This record gives sequence, structure tokens and C-alpha cells, in this order.
Amino acid sequence: MLIEIAGKGIRIMSQMTRSVANLTPEQKRAVVAELHYPQGQCIHQLFETQVERTPDAVAVVYEDQQLTYSQLNRRANQLANYLRGRGVGPEVLVGICLKRSVEMVVGSLGILKAGGAYVPLDPTYPQERLFFMLEDAAVPVLITQQHLMKSLPQHNAEVVSLDRDWPKITQQCAENCESGATGENVAYVIYTSGSTGRPKGVEITHDSLLNLVRWHQRAFEVTPGDRASLLASVGFDAAVWETGPYISTGARLHLPDEITRV
Repeated sequence: MLIEIAGKGIRIMSQMTRSVANLTPEQKRAVVAELHYPQGQCIHQLFETQVERTPDAVAVVYEDQQLTYSQLNRRANQLANYLRGRGVGPEVLVGICLKRSVEMVVGSLGILKAGGAYVPLDPTYPQERLFFMLEDAAVPVLITQQHLMKSLPQHNAEVVSLDRDWPKITQQCAENCESGATGENVAYVIYTSGSTGRPKGVEITHDSLLNLVRWHQRAFEVTPGDRASLLASVGFDAAVWETGPYISTGARLHLPDEITRV
């Protein structure tokens, strides 16, 4: 799927490049201004704007669970404030190891709202890869769930268990908080496969993420009426393509279970 999307994207960008070459300098500046969000915005801020527009629309669905935009925002805000109390802020990496669920979306949004950058750790990865990623990223905080703790390799991060700690998390403020993050700050870190050597953590900034989201929304004409599926592994960069453009537009995101996904 990613190859097909990327191929279409290349063709679209190629056509755009040829078209832009024929524009006047003034027209080129107008195109650039139209295609980019203002500097300094972050994906979670676009999501918050969408929450104001469609608070009661369904945002994310997994099996018999679903959250509206306002419910998803409230839970992510509570988690964000809980994380800020543990030192999470701009340029702080936070590991997130959760199975496919609505909590997976709550967790990543909560990290971004706290100003941090998330490092996705797929619980289906081999122990050796998880150990390397945790050691290499040196995350000070790790979001997970109790049933996954025993399967995780040894690490030094403070654990935030979304099921065990949720009663304390719900005591936090549910209003939007100031993350302190800017477009130049890291939004997330994706590790390469390591098939050609040692895996490398690739830092993606908010500016880069927003450029991708904006392009995706335009290229595929994303609307609030769309229903999208998050098929990619949480540790694969394609998961960002399948999430960001939709939750910042008002569409509904469906998470198939592992058996259906593969």
C-alpha cells in the first residue's frame, strides 16, 4: 500500500513541478503560501481545532470501542498533563508500547500535547529489537499497559501504565494545555529496519509532519465524511500517513485487529 501511495505521490509531485516551473515569481509565492501551514503549528493543534468544529463526531473506532473527538481530546489532555508532571516537554522522547486500540491513539496524542516526541515500540517486535530501541533512544518515560510489562526487555524508563495509572490520570486537567513545542521540535522518532546494518532512529519535526499531512489531504481530497483504516504497524512510518491527515480533518479512523490487518 505504501508503495502505491508513494508512487502516486511522486507522479503528482512531478506534475506539480512541471506546472510550477511555468509560473511567475508572484504566482510561485502564492502557491507556496497556499500549500503550507503557517510556521509553528503542530498536528495536535490542528486536531484541537477540529474538536471545536465536530466535538460529537466519532474520531476513532476499535472493535466495540469508539471515542468522539471531544472524548479523545479530553483523554489525551489528561494524559498530557500527567506526562508534563513527569518532565515531558519539547525534545523529550517518550516510548509508547501498546497493542492496537483506541488507547494507542490517546497515547500518541497525549505525548504530542505534552510537547514531547513519541517513539513507537511495536509489542510484536523481537525482544532484541525492543531492547536496542529502548537503549538507543534512552526514553525517560515509557507508556504501556500492565499485560505488556512482562514481555518488555529490561529498561530504565519510568513506566506509565494506561490501565494501572488511569485513575490518577483522570484526575488531571482535561482542558487543552500549552505544549511549548514549535515546528522545529521533534514530533516522533521512527527506527529503520536495520536490514542494511544497525537500525537508526529518524527524527521527524512538526514542520515536516505538517507538510506531509497537508499534502496528503490535498492529494487524496480528505473530507470529514471519510472513513480511514489504520493498517500499518505502529512502528512503521506509514502509520502517520494513515492517522494525521484524518484526525485533523474530522474523518473517522478505524483500527482493524491484528488478524484482520495482516
